[in-house]
Amino acid sequence: MKLPKRLLTENRHYLPRPRHRSITLDVIDPRDFNHLELRFFCDDCSHFASSQGLCTLGYRARHTRTEQLKLYELTGKMALCRALEID
Repeated sequence: MKLPKRLLTENRHYLPRPRHRSITLDVIDPRDFNHLELRFFCDDCSHFASSQGLCTLGYRARHTRTEQLKLYELTGKMALCRALEID
């Protein structure tokens, strides 16, 4: 039995929300990676509370320099936070 579309969407506010926000991974050209000094790491951002290891904007602060470089070597992508503020 197929439910009407109205019944499928009317209780949407009861669905659980995702636990953590996620940052979209962007493809970085290897030439740009080698020639530009990229500073898109949580370690470089003023929203990163290093004593607690947390992002004050609510993102998971797992995009540190070591993690980003490891991810780039595996996939060619990096997480570029649009709210990054460099100190």
